Amino acid sequence: MSNSTVNKRRLNALKNAAEALHEKDPVYKRDSDRRFIVSLIIVITLALSIRLFITEPTLVDGESMYPTLLNGERMLVEKVSLWFSEPQRGDIVICYYPGYTVSCVKRVIGLPGETVSIENGIIYINGKELEESAYWKYRGEIDLDMGEVVVPENSAFVVGDNRNNSKDSRAWGVGAIPYERITGRAHFVIWPLYAARSI
Repeated sequence: MSNSTVNKRRLNALKNAAEALHEKDPVYKRDSDRRFIVSLIIVITLALSIRLFITEPTLVDGESMYPTLLNGERMLVEKVSLWFSEPQRGDIVICYYPGYTVSCVKRVIGLPGETVSIENGIIYINGKELEESAYWKYRGEIDLDMGEVVVPENSAFVVGDNRNNSKDSRAWGVGAIPYERITGRAHFVIWPLYAARSI
C-alpha cells in the first residue's frame, strides 16, 4: 500500500473523529437546536404574514354565491389591493357583517353615496338599472323588493349572486358593509382542481 493511500486513510479517520467529537459537544448541539428553532419561527412567521396580509385560500360555505361559486369550493383571496384601492362594483369580496365573527363572500354592487333600490327583482343604482349580465343570469327573479337606501361613506352595498338565498346588505341588521370589514378580493377558484377558474 502506498504512503499516499495510508495518509489519506489517516486523514479521513482523523476528520471523522473530529466531526464525531464536534457533534457530541453540548455547545455545538445547543447552537444546532437554536438554529433549528430560529428557522422554524421564521418560517411560521412568514406563513402567517402571507396568510394575514397577502393571500389565503378560503372555503365557500353555502349557496349564496351560486352559480358563480359552489358550496365546498376553495378560492384564493388576495388582500394587498385593498391597501391601495377601494372595492369596486362587481368585485367578489370577503367581508364580516357587523356583530359577526364568521366571514362571508359577496359581490359589491353599491358604492359610497349611491342610492340602491330593488323593484320587481331589478336592482337600480341612482335610479338606473344595474347592468349585471356578466354575472347575474336571473334578471327579475328576486323575491324581495327594497326601497331606496343610500350607501354611507367608506362602505359597500353587497349581495349574493343567489339573490333568493343570500343574507346580505338587503337584510335588516346587515346593511352596507364598512370598508374596514372587507378583508380581501376573490379572484380564482383553486379547488377542486377540475373546477379551477378565474372569477
